[in-house]
Amino acid sequence: MTARPTVPFGIGDVVKVAEQHYCYGLGTLTLRIVEVGRRERHSDGLWIRLRGVELGHPSGSRQRRVLARLEAIRVQPAAALVAHVPARPSWQCAGCGEPWPCRDRRDRLLSEYADDRTTLGLQLADALSDLPRQPASDLHARFLGWRRST
Repeated sequence: MTARPTVPFGIGDVVKVAEQHYCYGLGTLTLRIVEVGRRERHSDGLWIRLRGVELGHPSGSRQRRVLARLEAIRVQPAAALVAHVPARPSWQCAGCGEPWPCRDRRDRLLSEYADDRTTLGLQLADALSDLPRQPASDLHARFLGWRRST
């Protein structure tokens, strides 16, 4: 029985992958990982599914899923700024480990989305499917209850 290779990165790490080593995109990909998925053996090696926040994209940071060649992923030194994004399926903050949305992310959400409940409502719907044992009322308070009343 052969040993399964270890993954030298985890949630919250920033990695870089050259264009020829991930599907699908152009240029070098810089990704802050929020979810490490399953590994897949292909004819050209071992690949891994990742979800994360793409950093340095011309239109700003955005979440995306990628399939990348495991041996080609390069971990970047820790940056001073941390992305406060949810790590699914636990819904803990990838940046600070608090339940998401954490205090830092709440402050930014208030300034970015003001009275737009839709964005957080969509996150709440995703969390309900990931955390079926959590009472819906608790998740509602966590995702929407902290907002200032208008």
